[in-house]
Amino acid sequence: MTFIHTLVVSILLSTPGMTPDDPLKTMPKEDAKRIAKSLPGVVLGPDASVPPITKAENWLPLESTVYLFDHPTNKSKTLKHVVSMIDRAPGSKPGAGVKGWAVELPCGTTRYLKQVAGKDIVAATDVSKPNAFIIRLSPPEPIVHASKEAKNEIQEEIKISICDLDSPNDVSYSGQVKCTWADLGGWKVKVPHGIYDTRLIKIAYDGSIGPASVKAWKYVFMAKGIGPVAFTDSRDISAFIFYNNDTDHAGVLRSLDRVSDG
Repeated sequence: MTFIHTLVVSILLSTPGMTPDDPLKTMPKEDAKRIAKSLPGVVLGPDASVPPITKAENWLPLESTVYLFDHPTNKSKTLKHVVSMIDRAPGSKPGAGVKGWAVELPCGTTRYLKQVAGKDIVAATDVSKPNAFIIRLSPPEPIVHASKEAKNEIQEEIKISICDLDSPNDVSYSGQVKCTWADLGGWKVKVPHGIYDTRLIKIAYDGSIGPASVKAWKYVFMAKGIGPVAFTDSRDISAFIFYNNDTDHAGVLRSLDRVSDG
């Protein structure tokens, strides 16, 4: 590039209203606005070459893993997700030897995962340790949904029961939330751990739990063989009634450590 060309480009970029190409311009406007707020500078642009999710476990490996995430704007804040094998899968027959999986979330919730017919990964039960509640979701909340199609969307009307940990038959809060899970396509992202080709998962919630109305969204960029590399919100459904809906729970992957189950 000549000196004249360099000067012209510099003038254009320094002129009010003149900005570089927006990497989110092909994304629906409201989705792009939320992601730009929670994950500034993370998205490099769309990537049509990223394959669709055909096996959920390929995109959320069920392996014992410690993920460390930086907050996108507050580098002093670190979020941790810990995926662990547990001795018995919830709902399985005692003594049958069916192992399960649990995820420790940053807000102090343990989320129990189920795999449905080798296709989907869902969450039916959470335990909120800070609030001493068991959260039951019926049907389970979709976490990763597999499809042979490039785009995919499912909706579930989820009944929610939040019960006291000491008296699990006593319902402290209840409600119903329409949960819409959608695959928004392939996107290239840059996080502290590297540059990744990802599928963008959007989960929208609309309903009420106890005294609280719930209308919220979370976005997760999933990399094949890795799992989540960036997200706007790490909370479980019940946390919407305990914590403000803001950007405090966003994260970008800094490191991951696969832990042997042996």
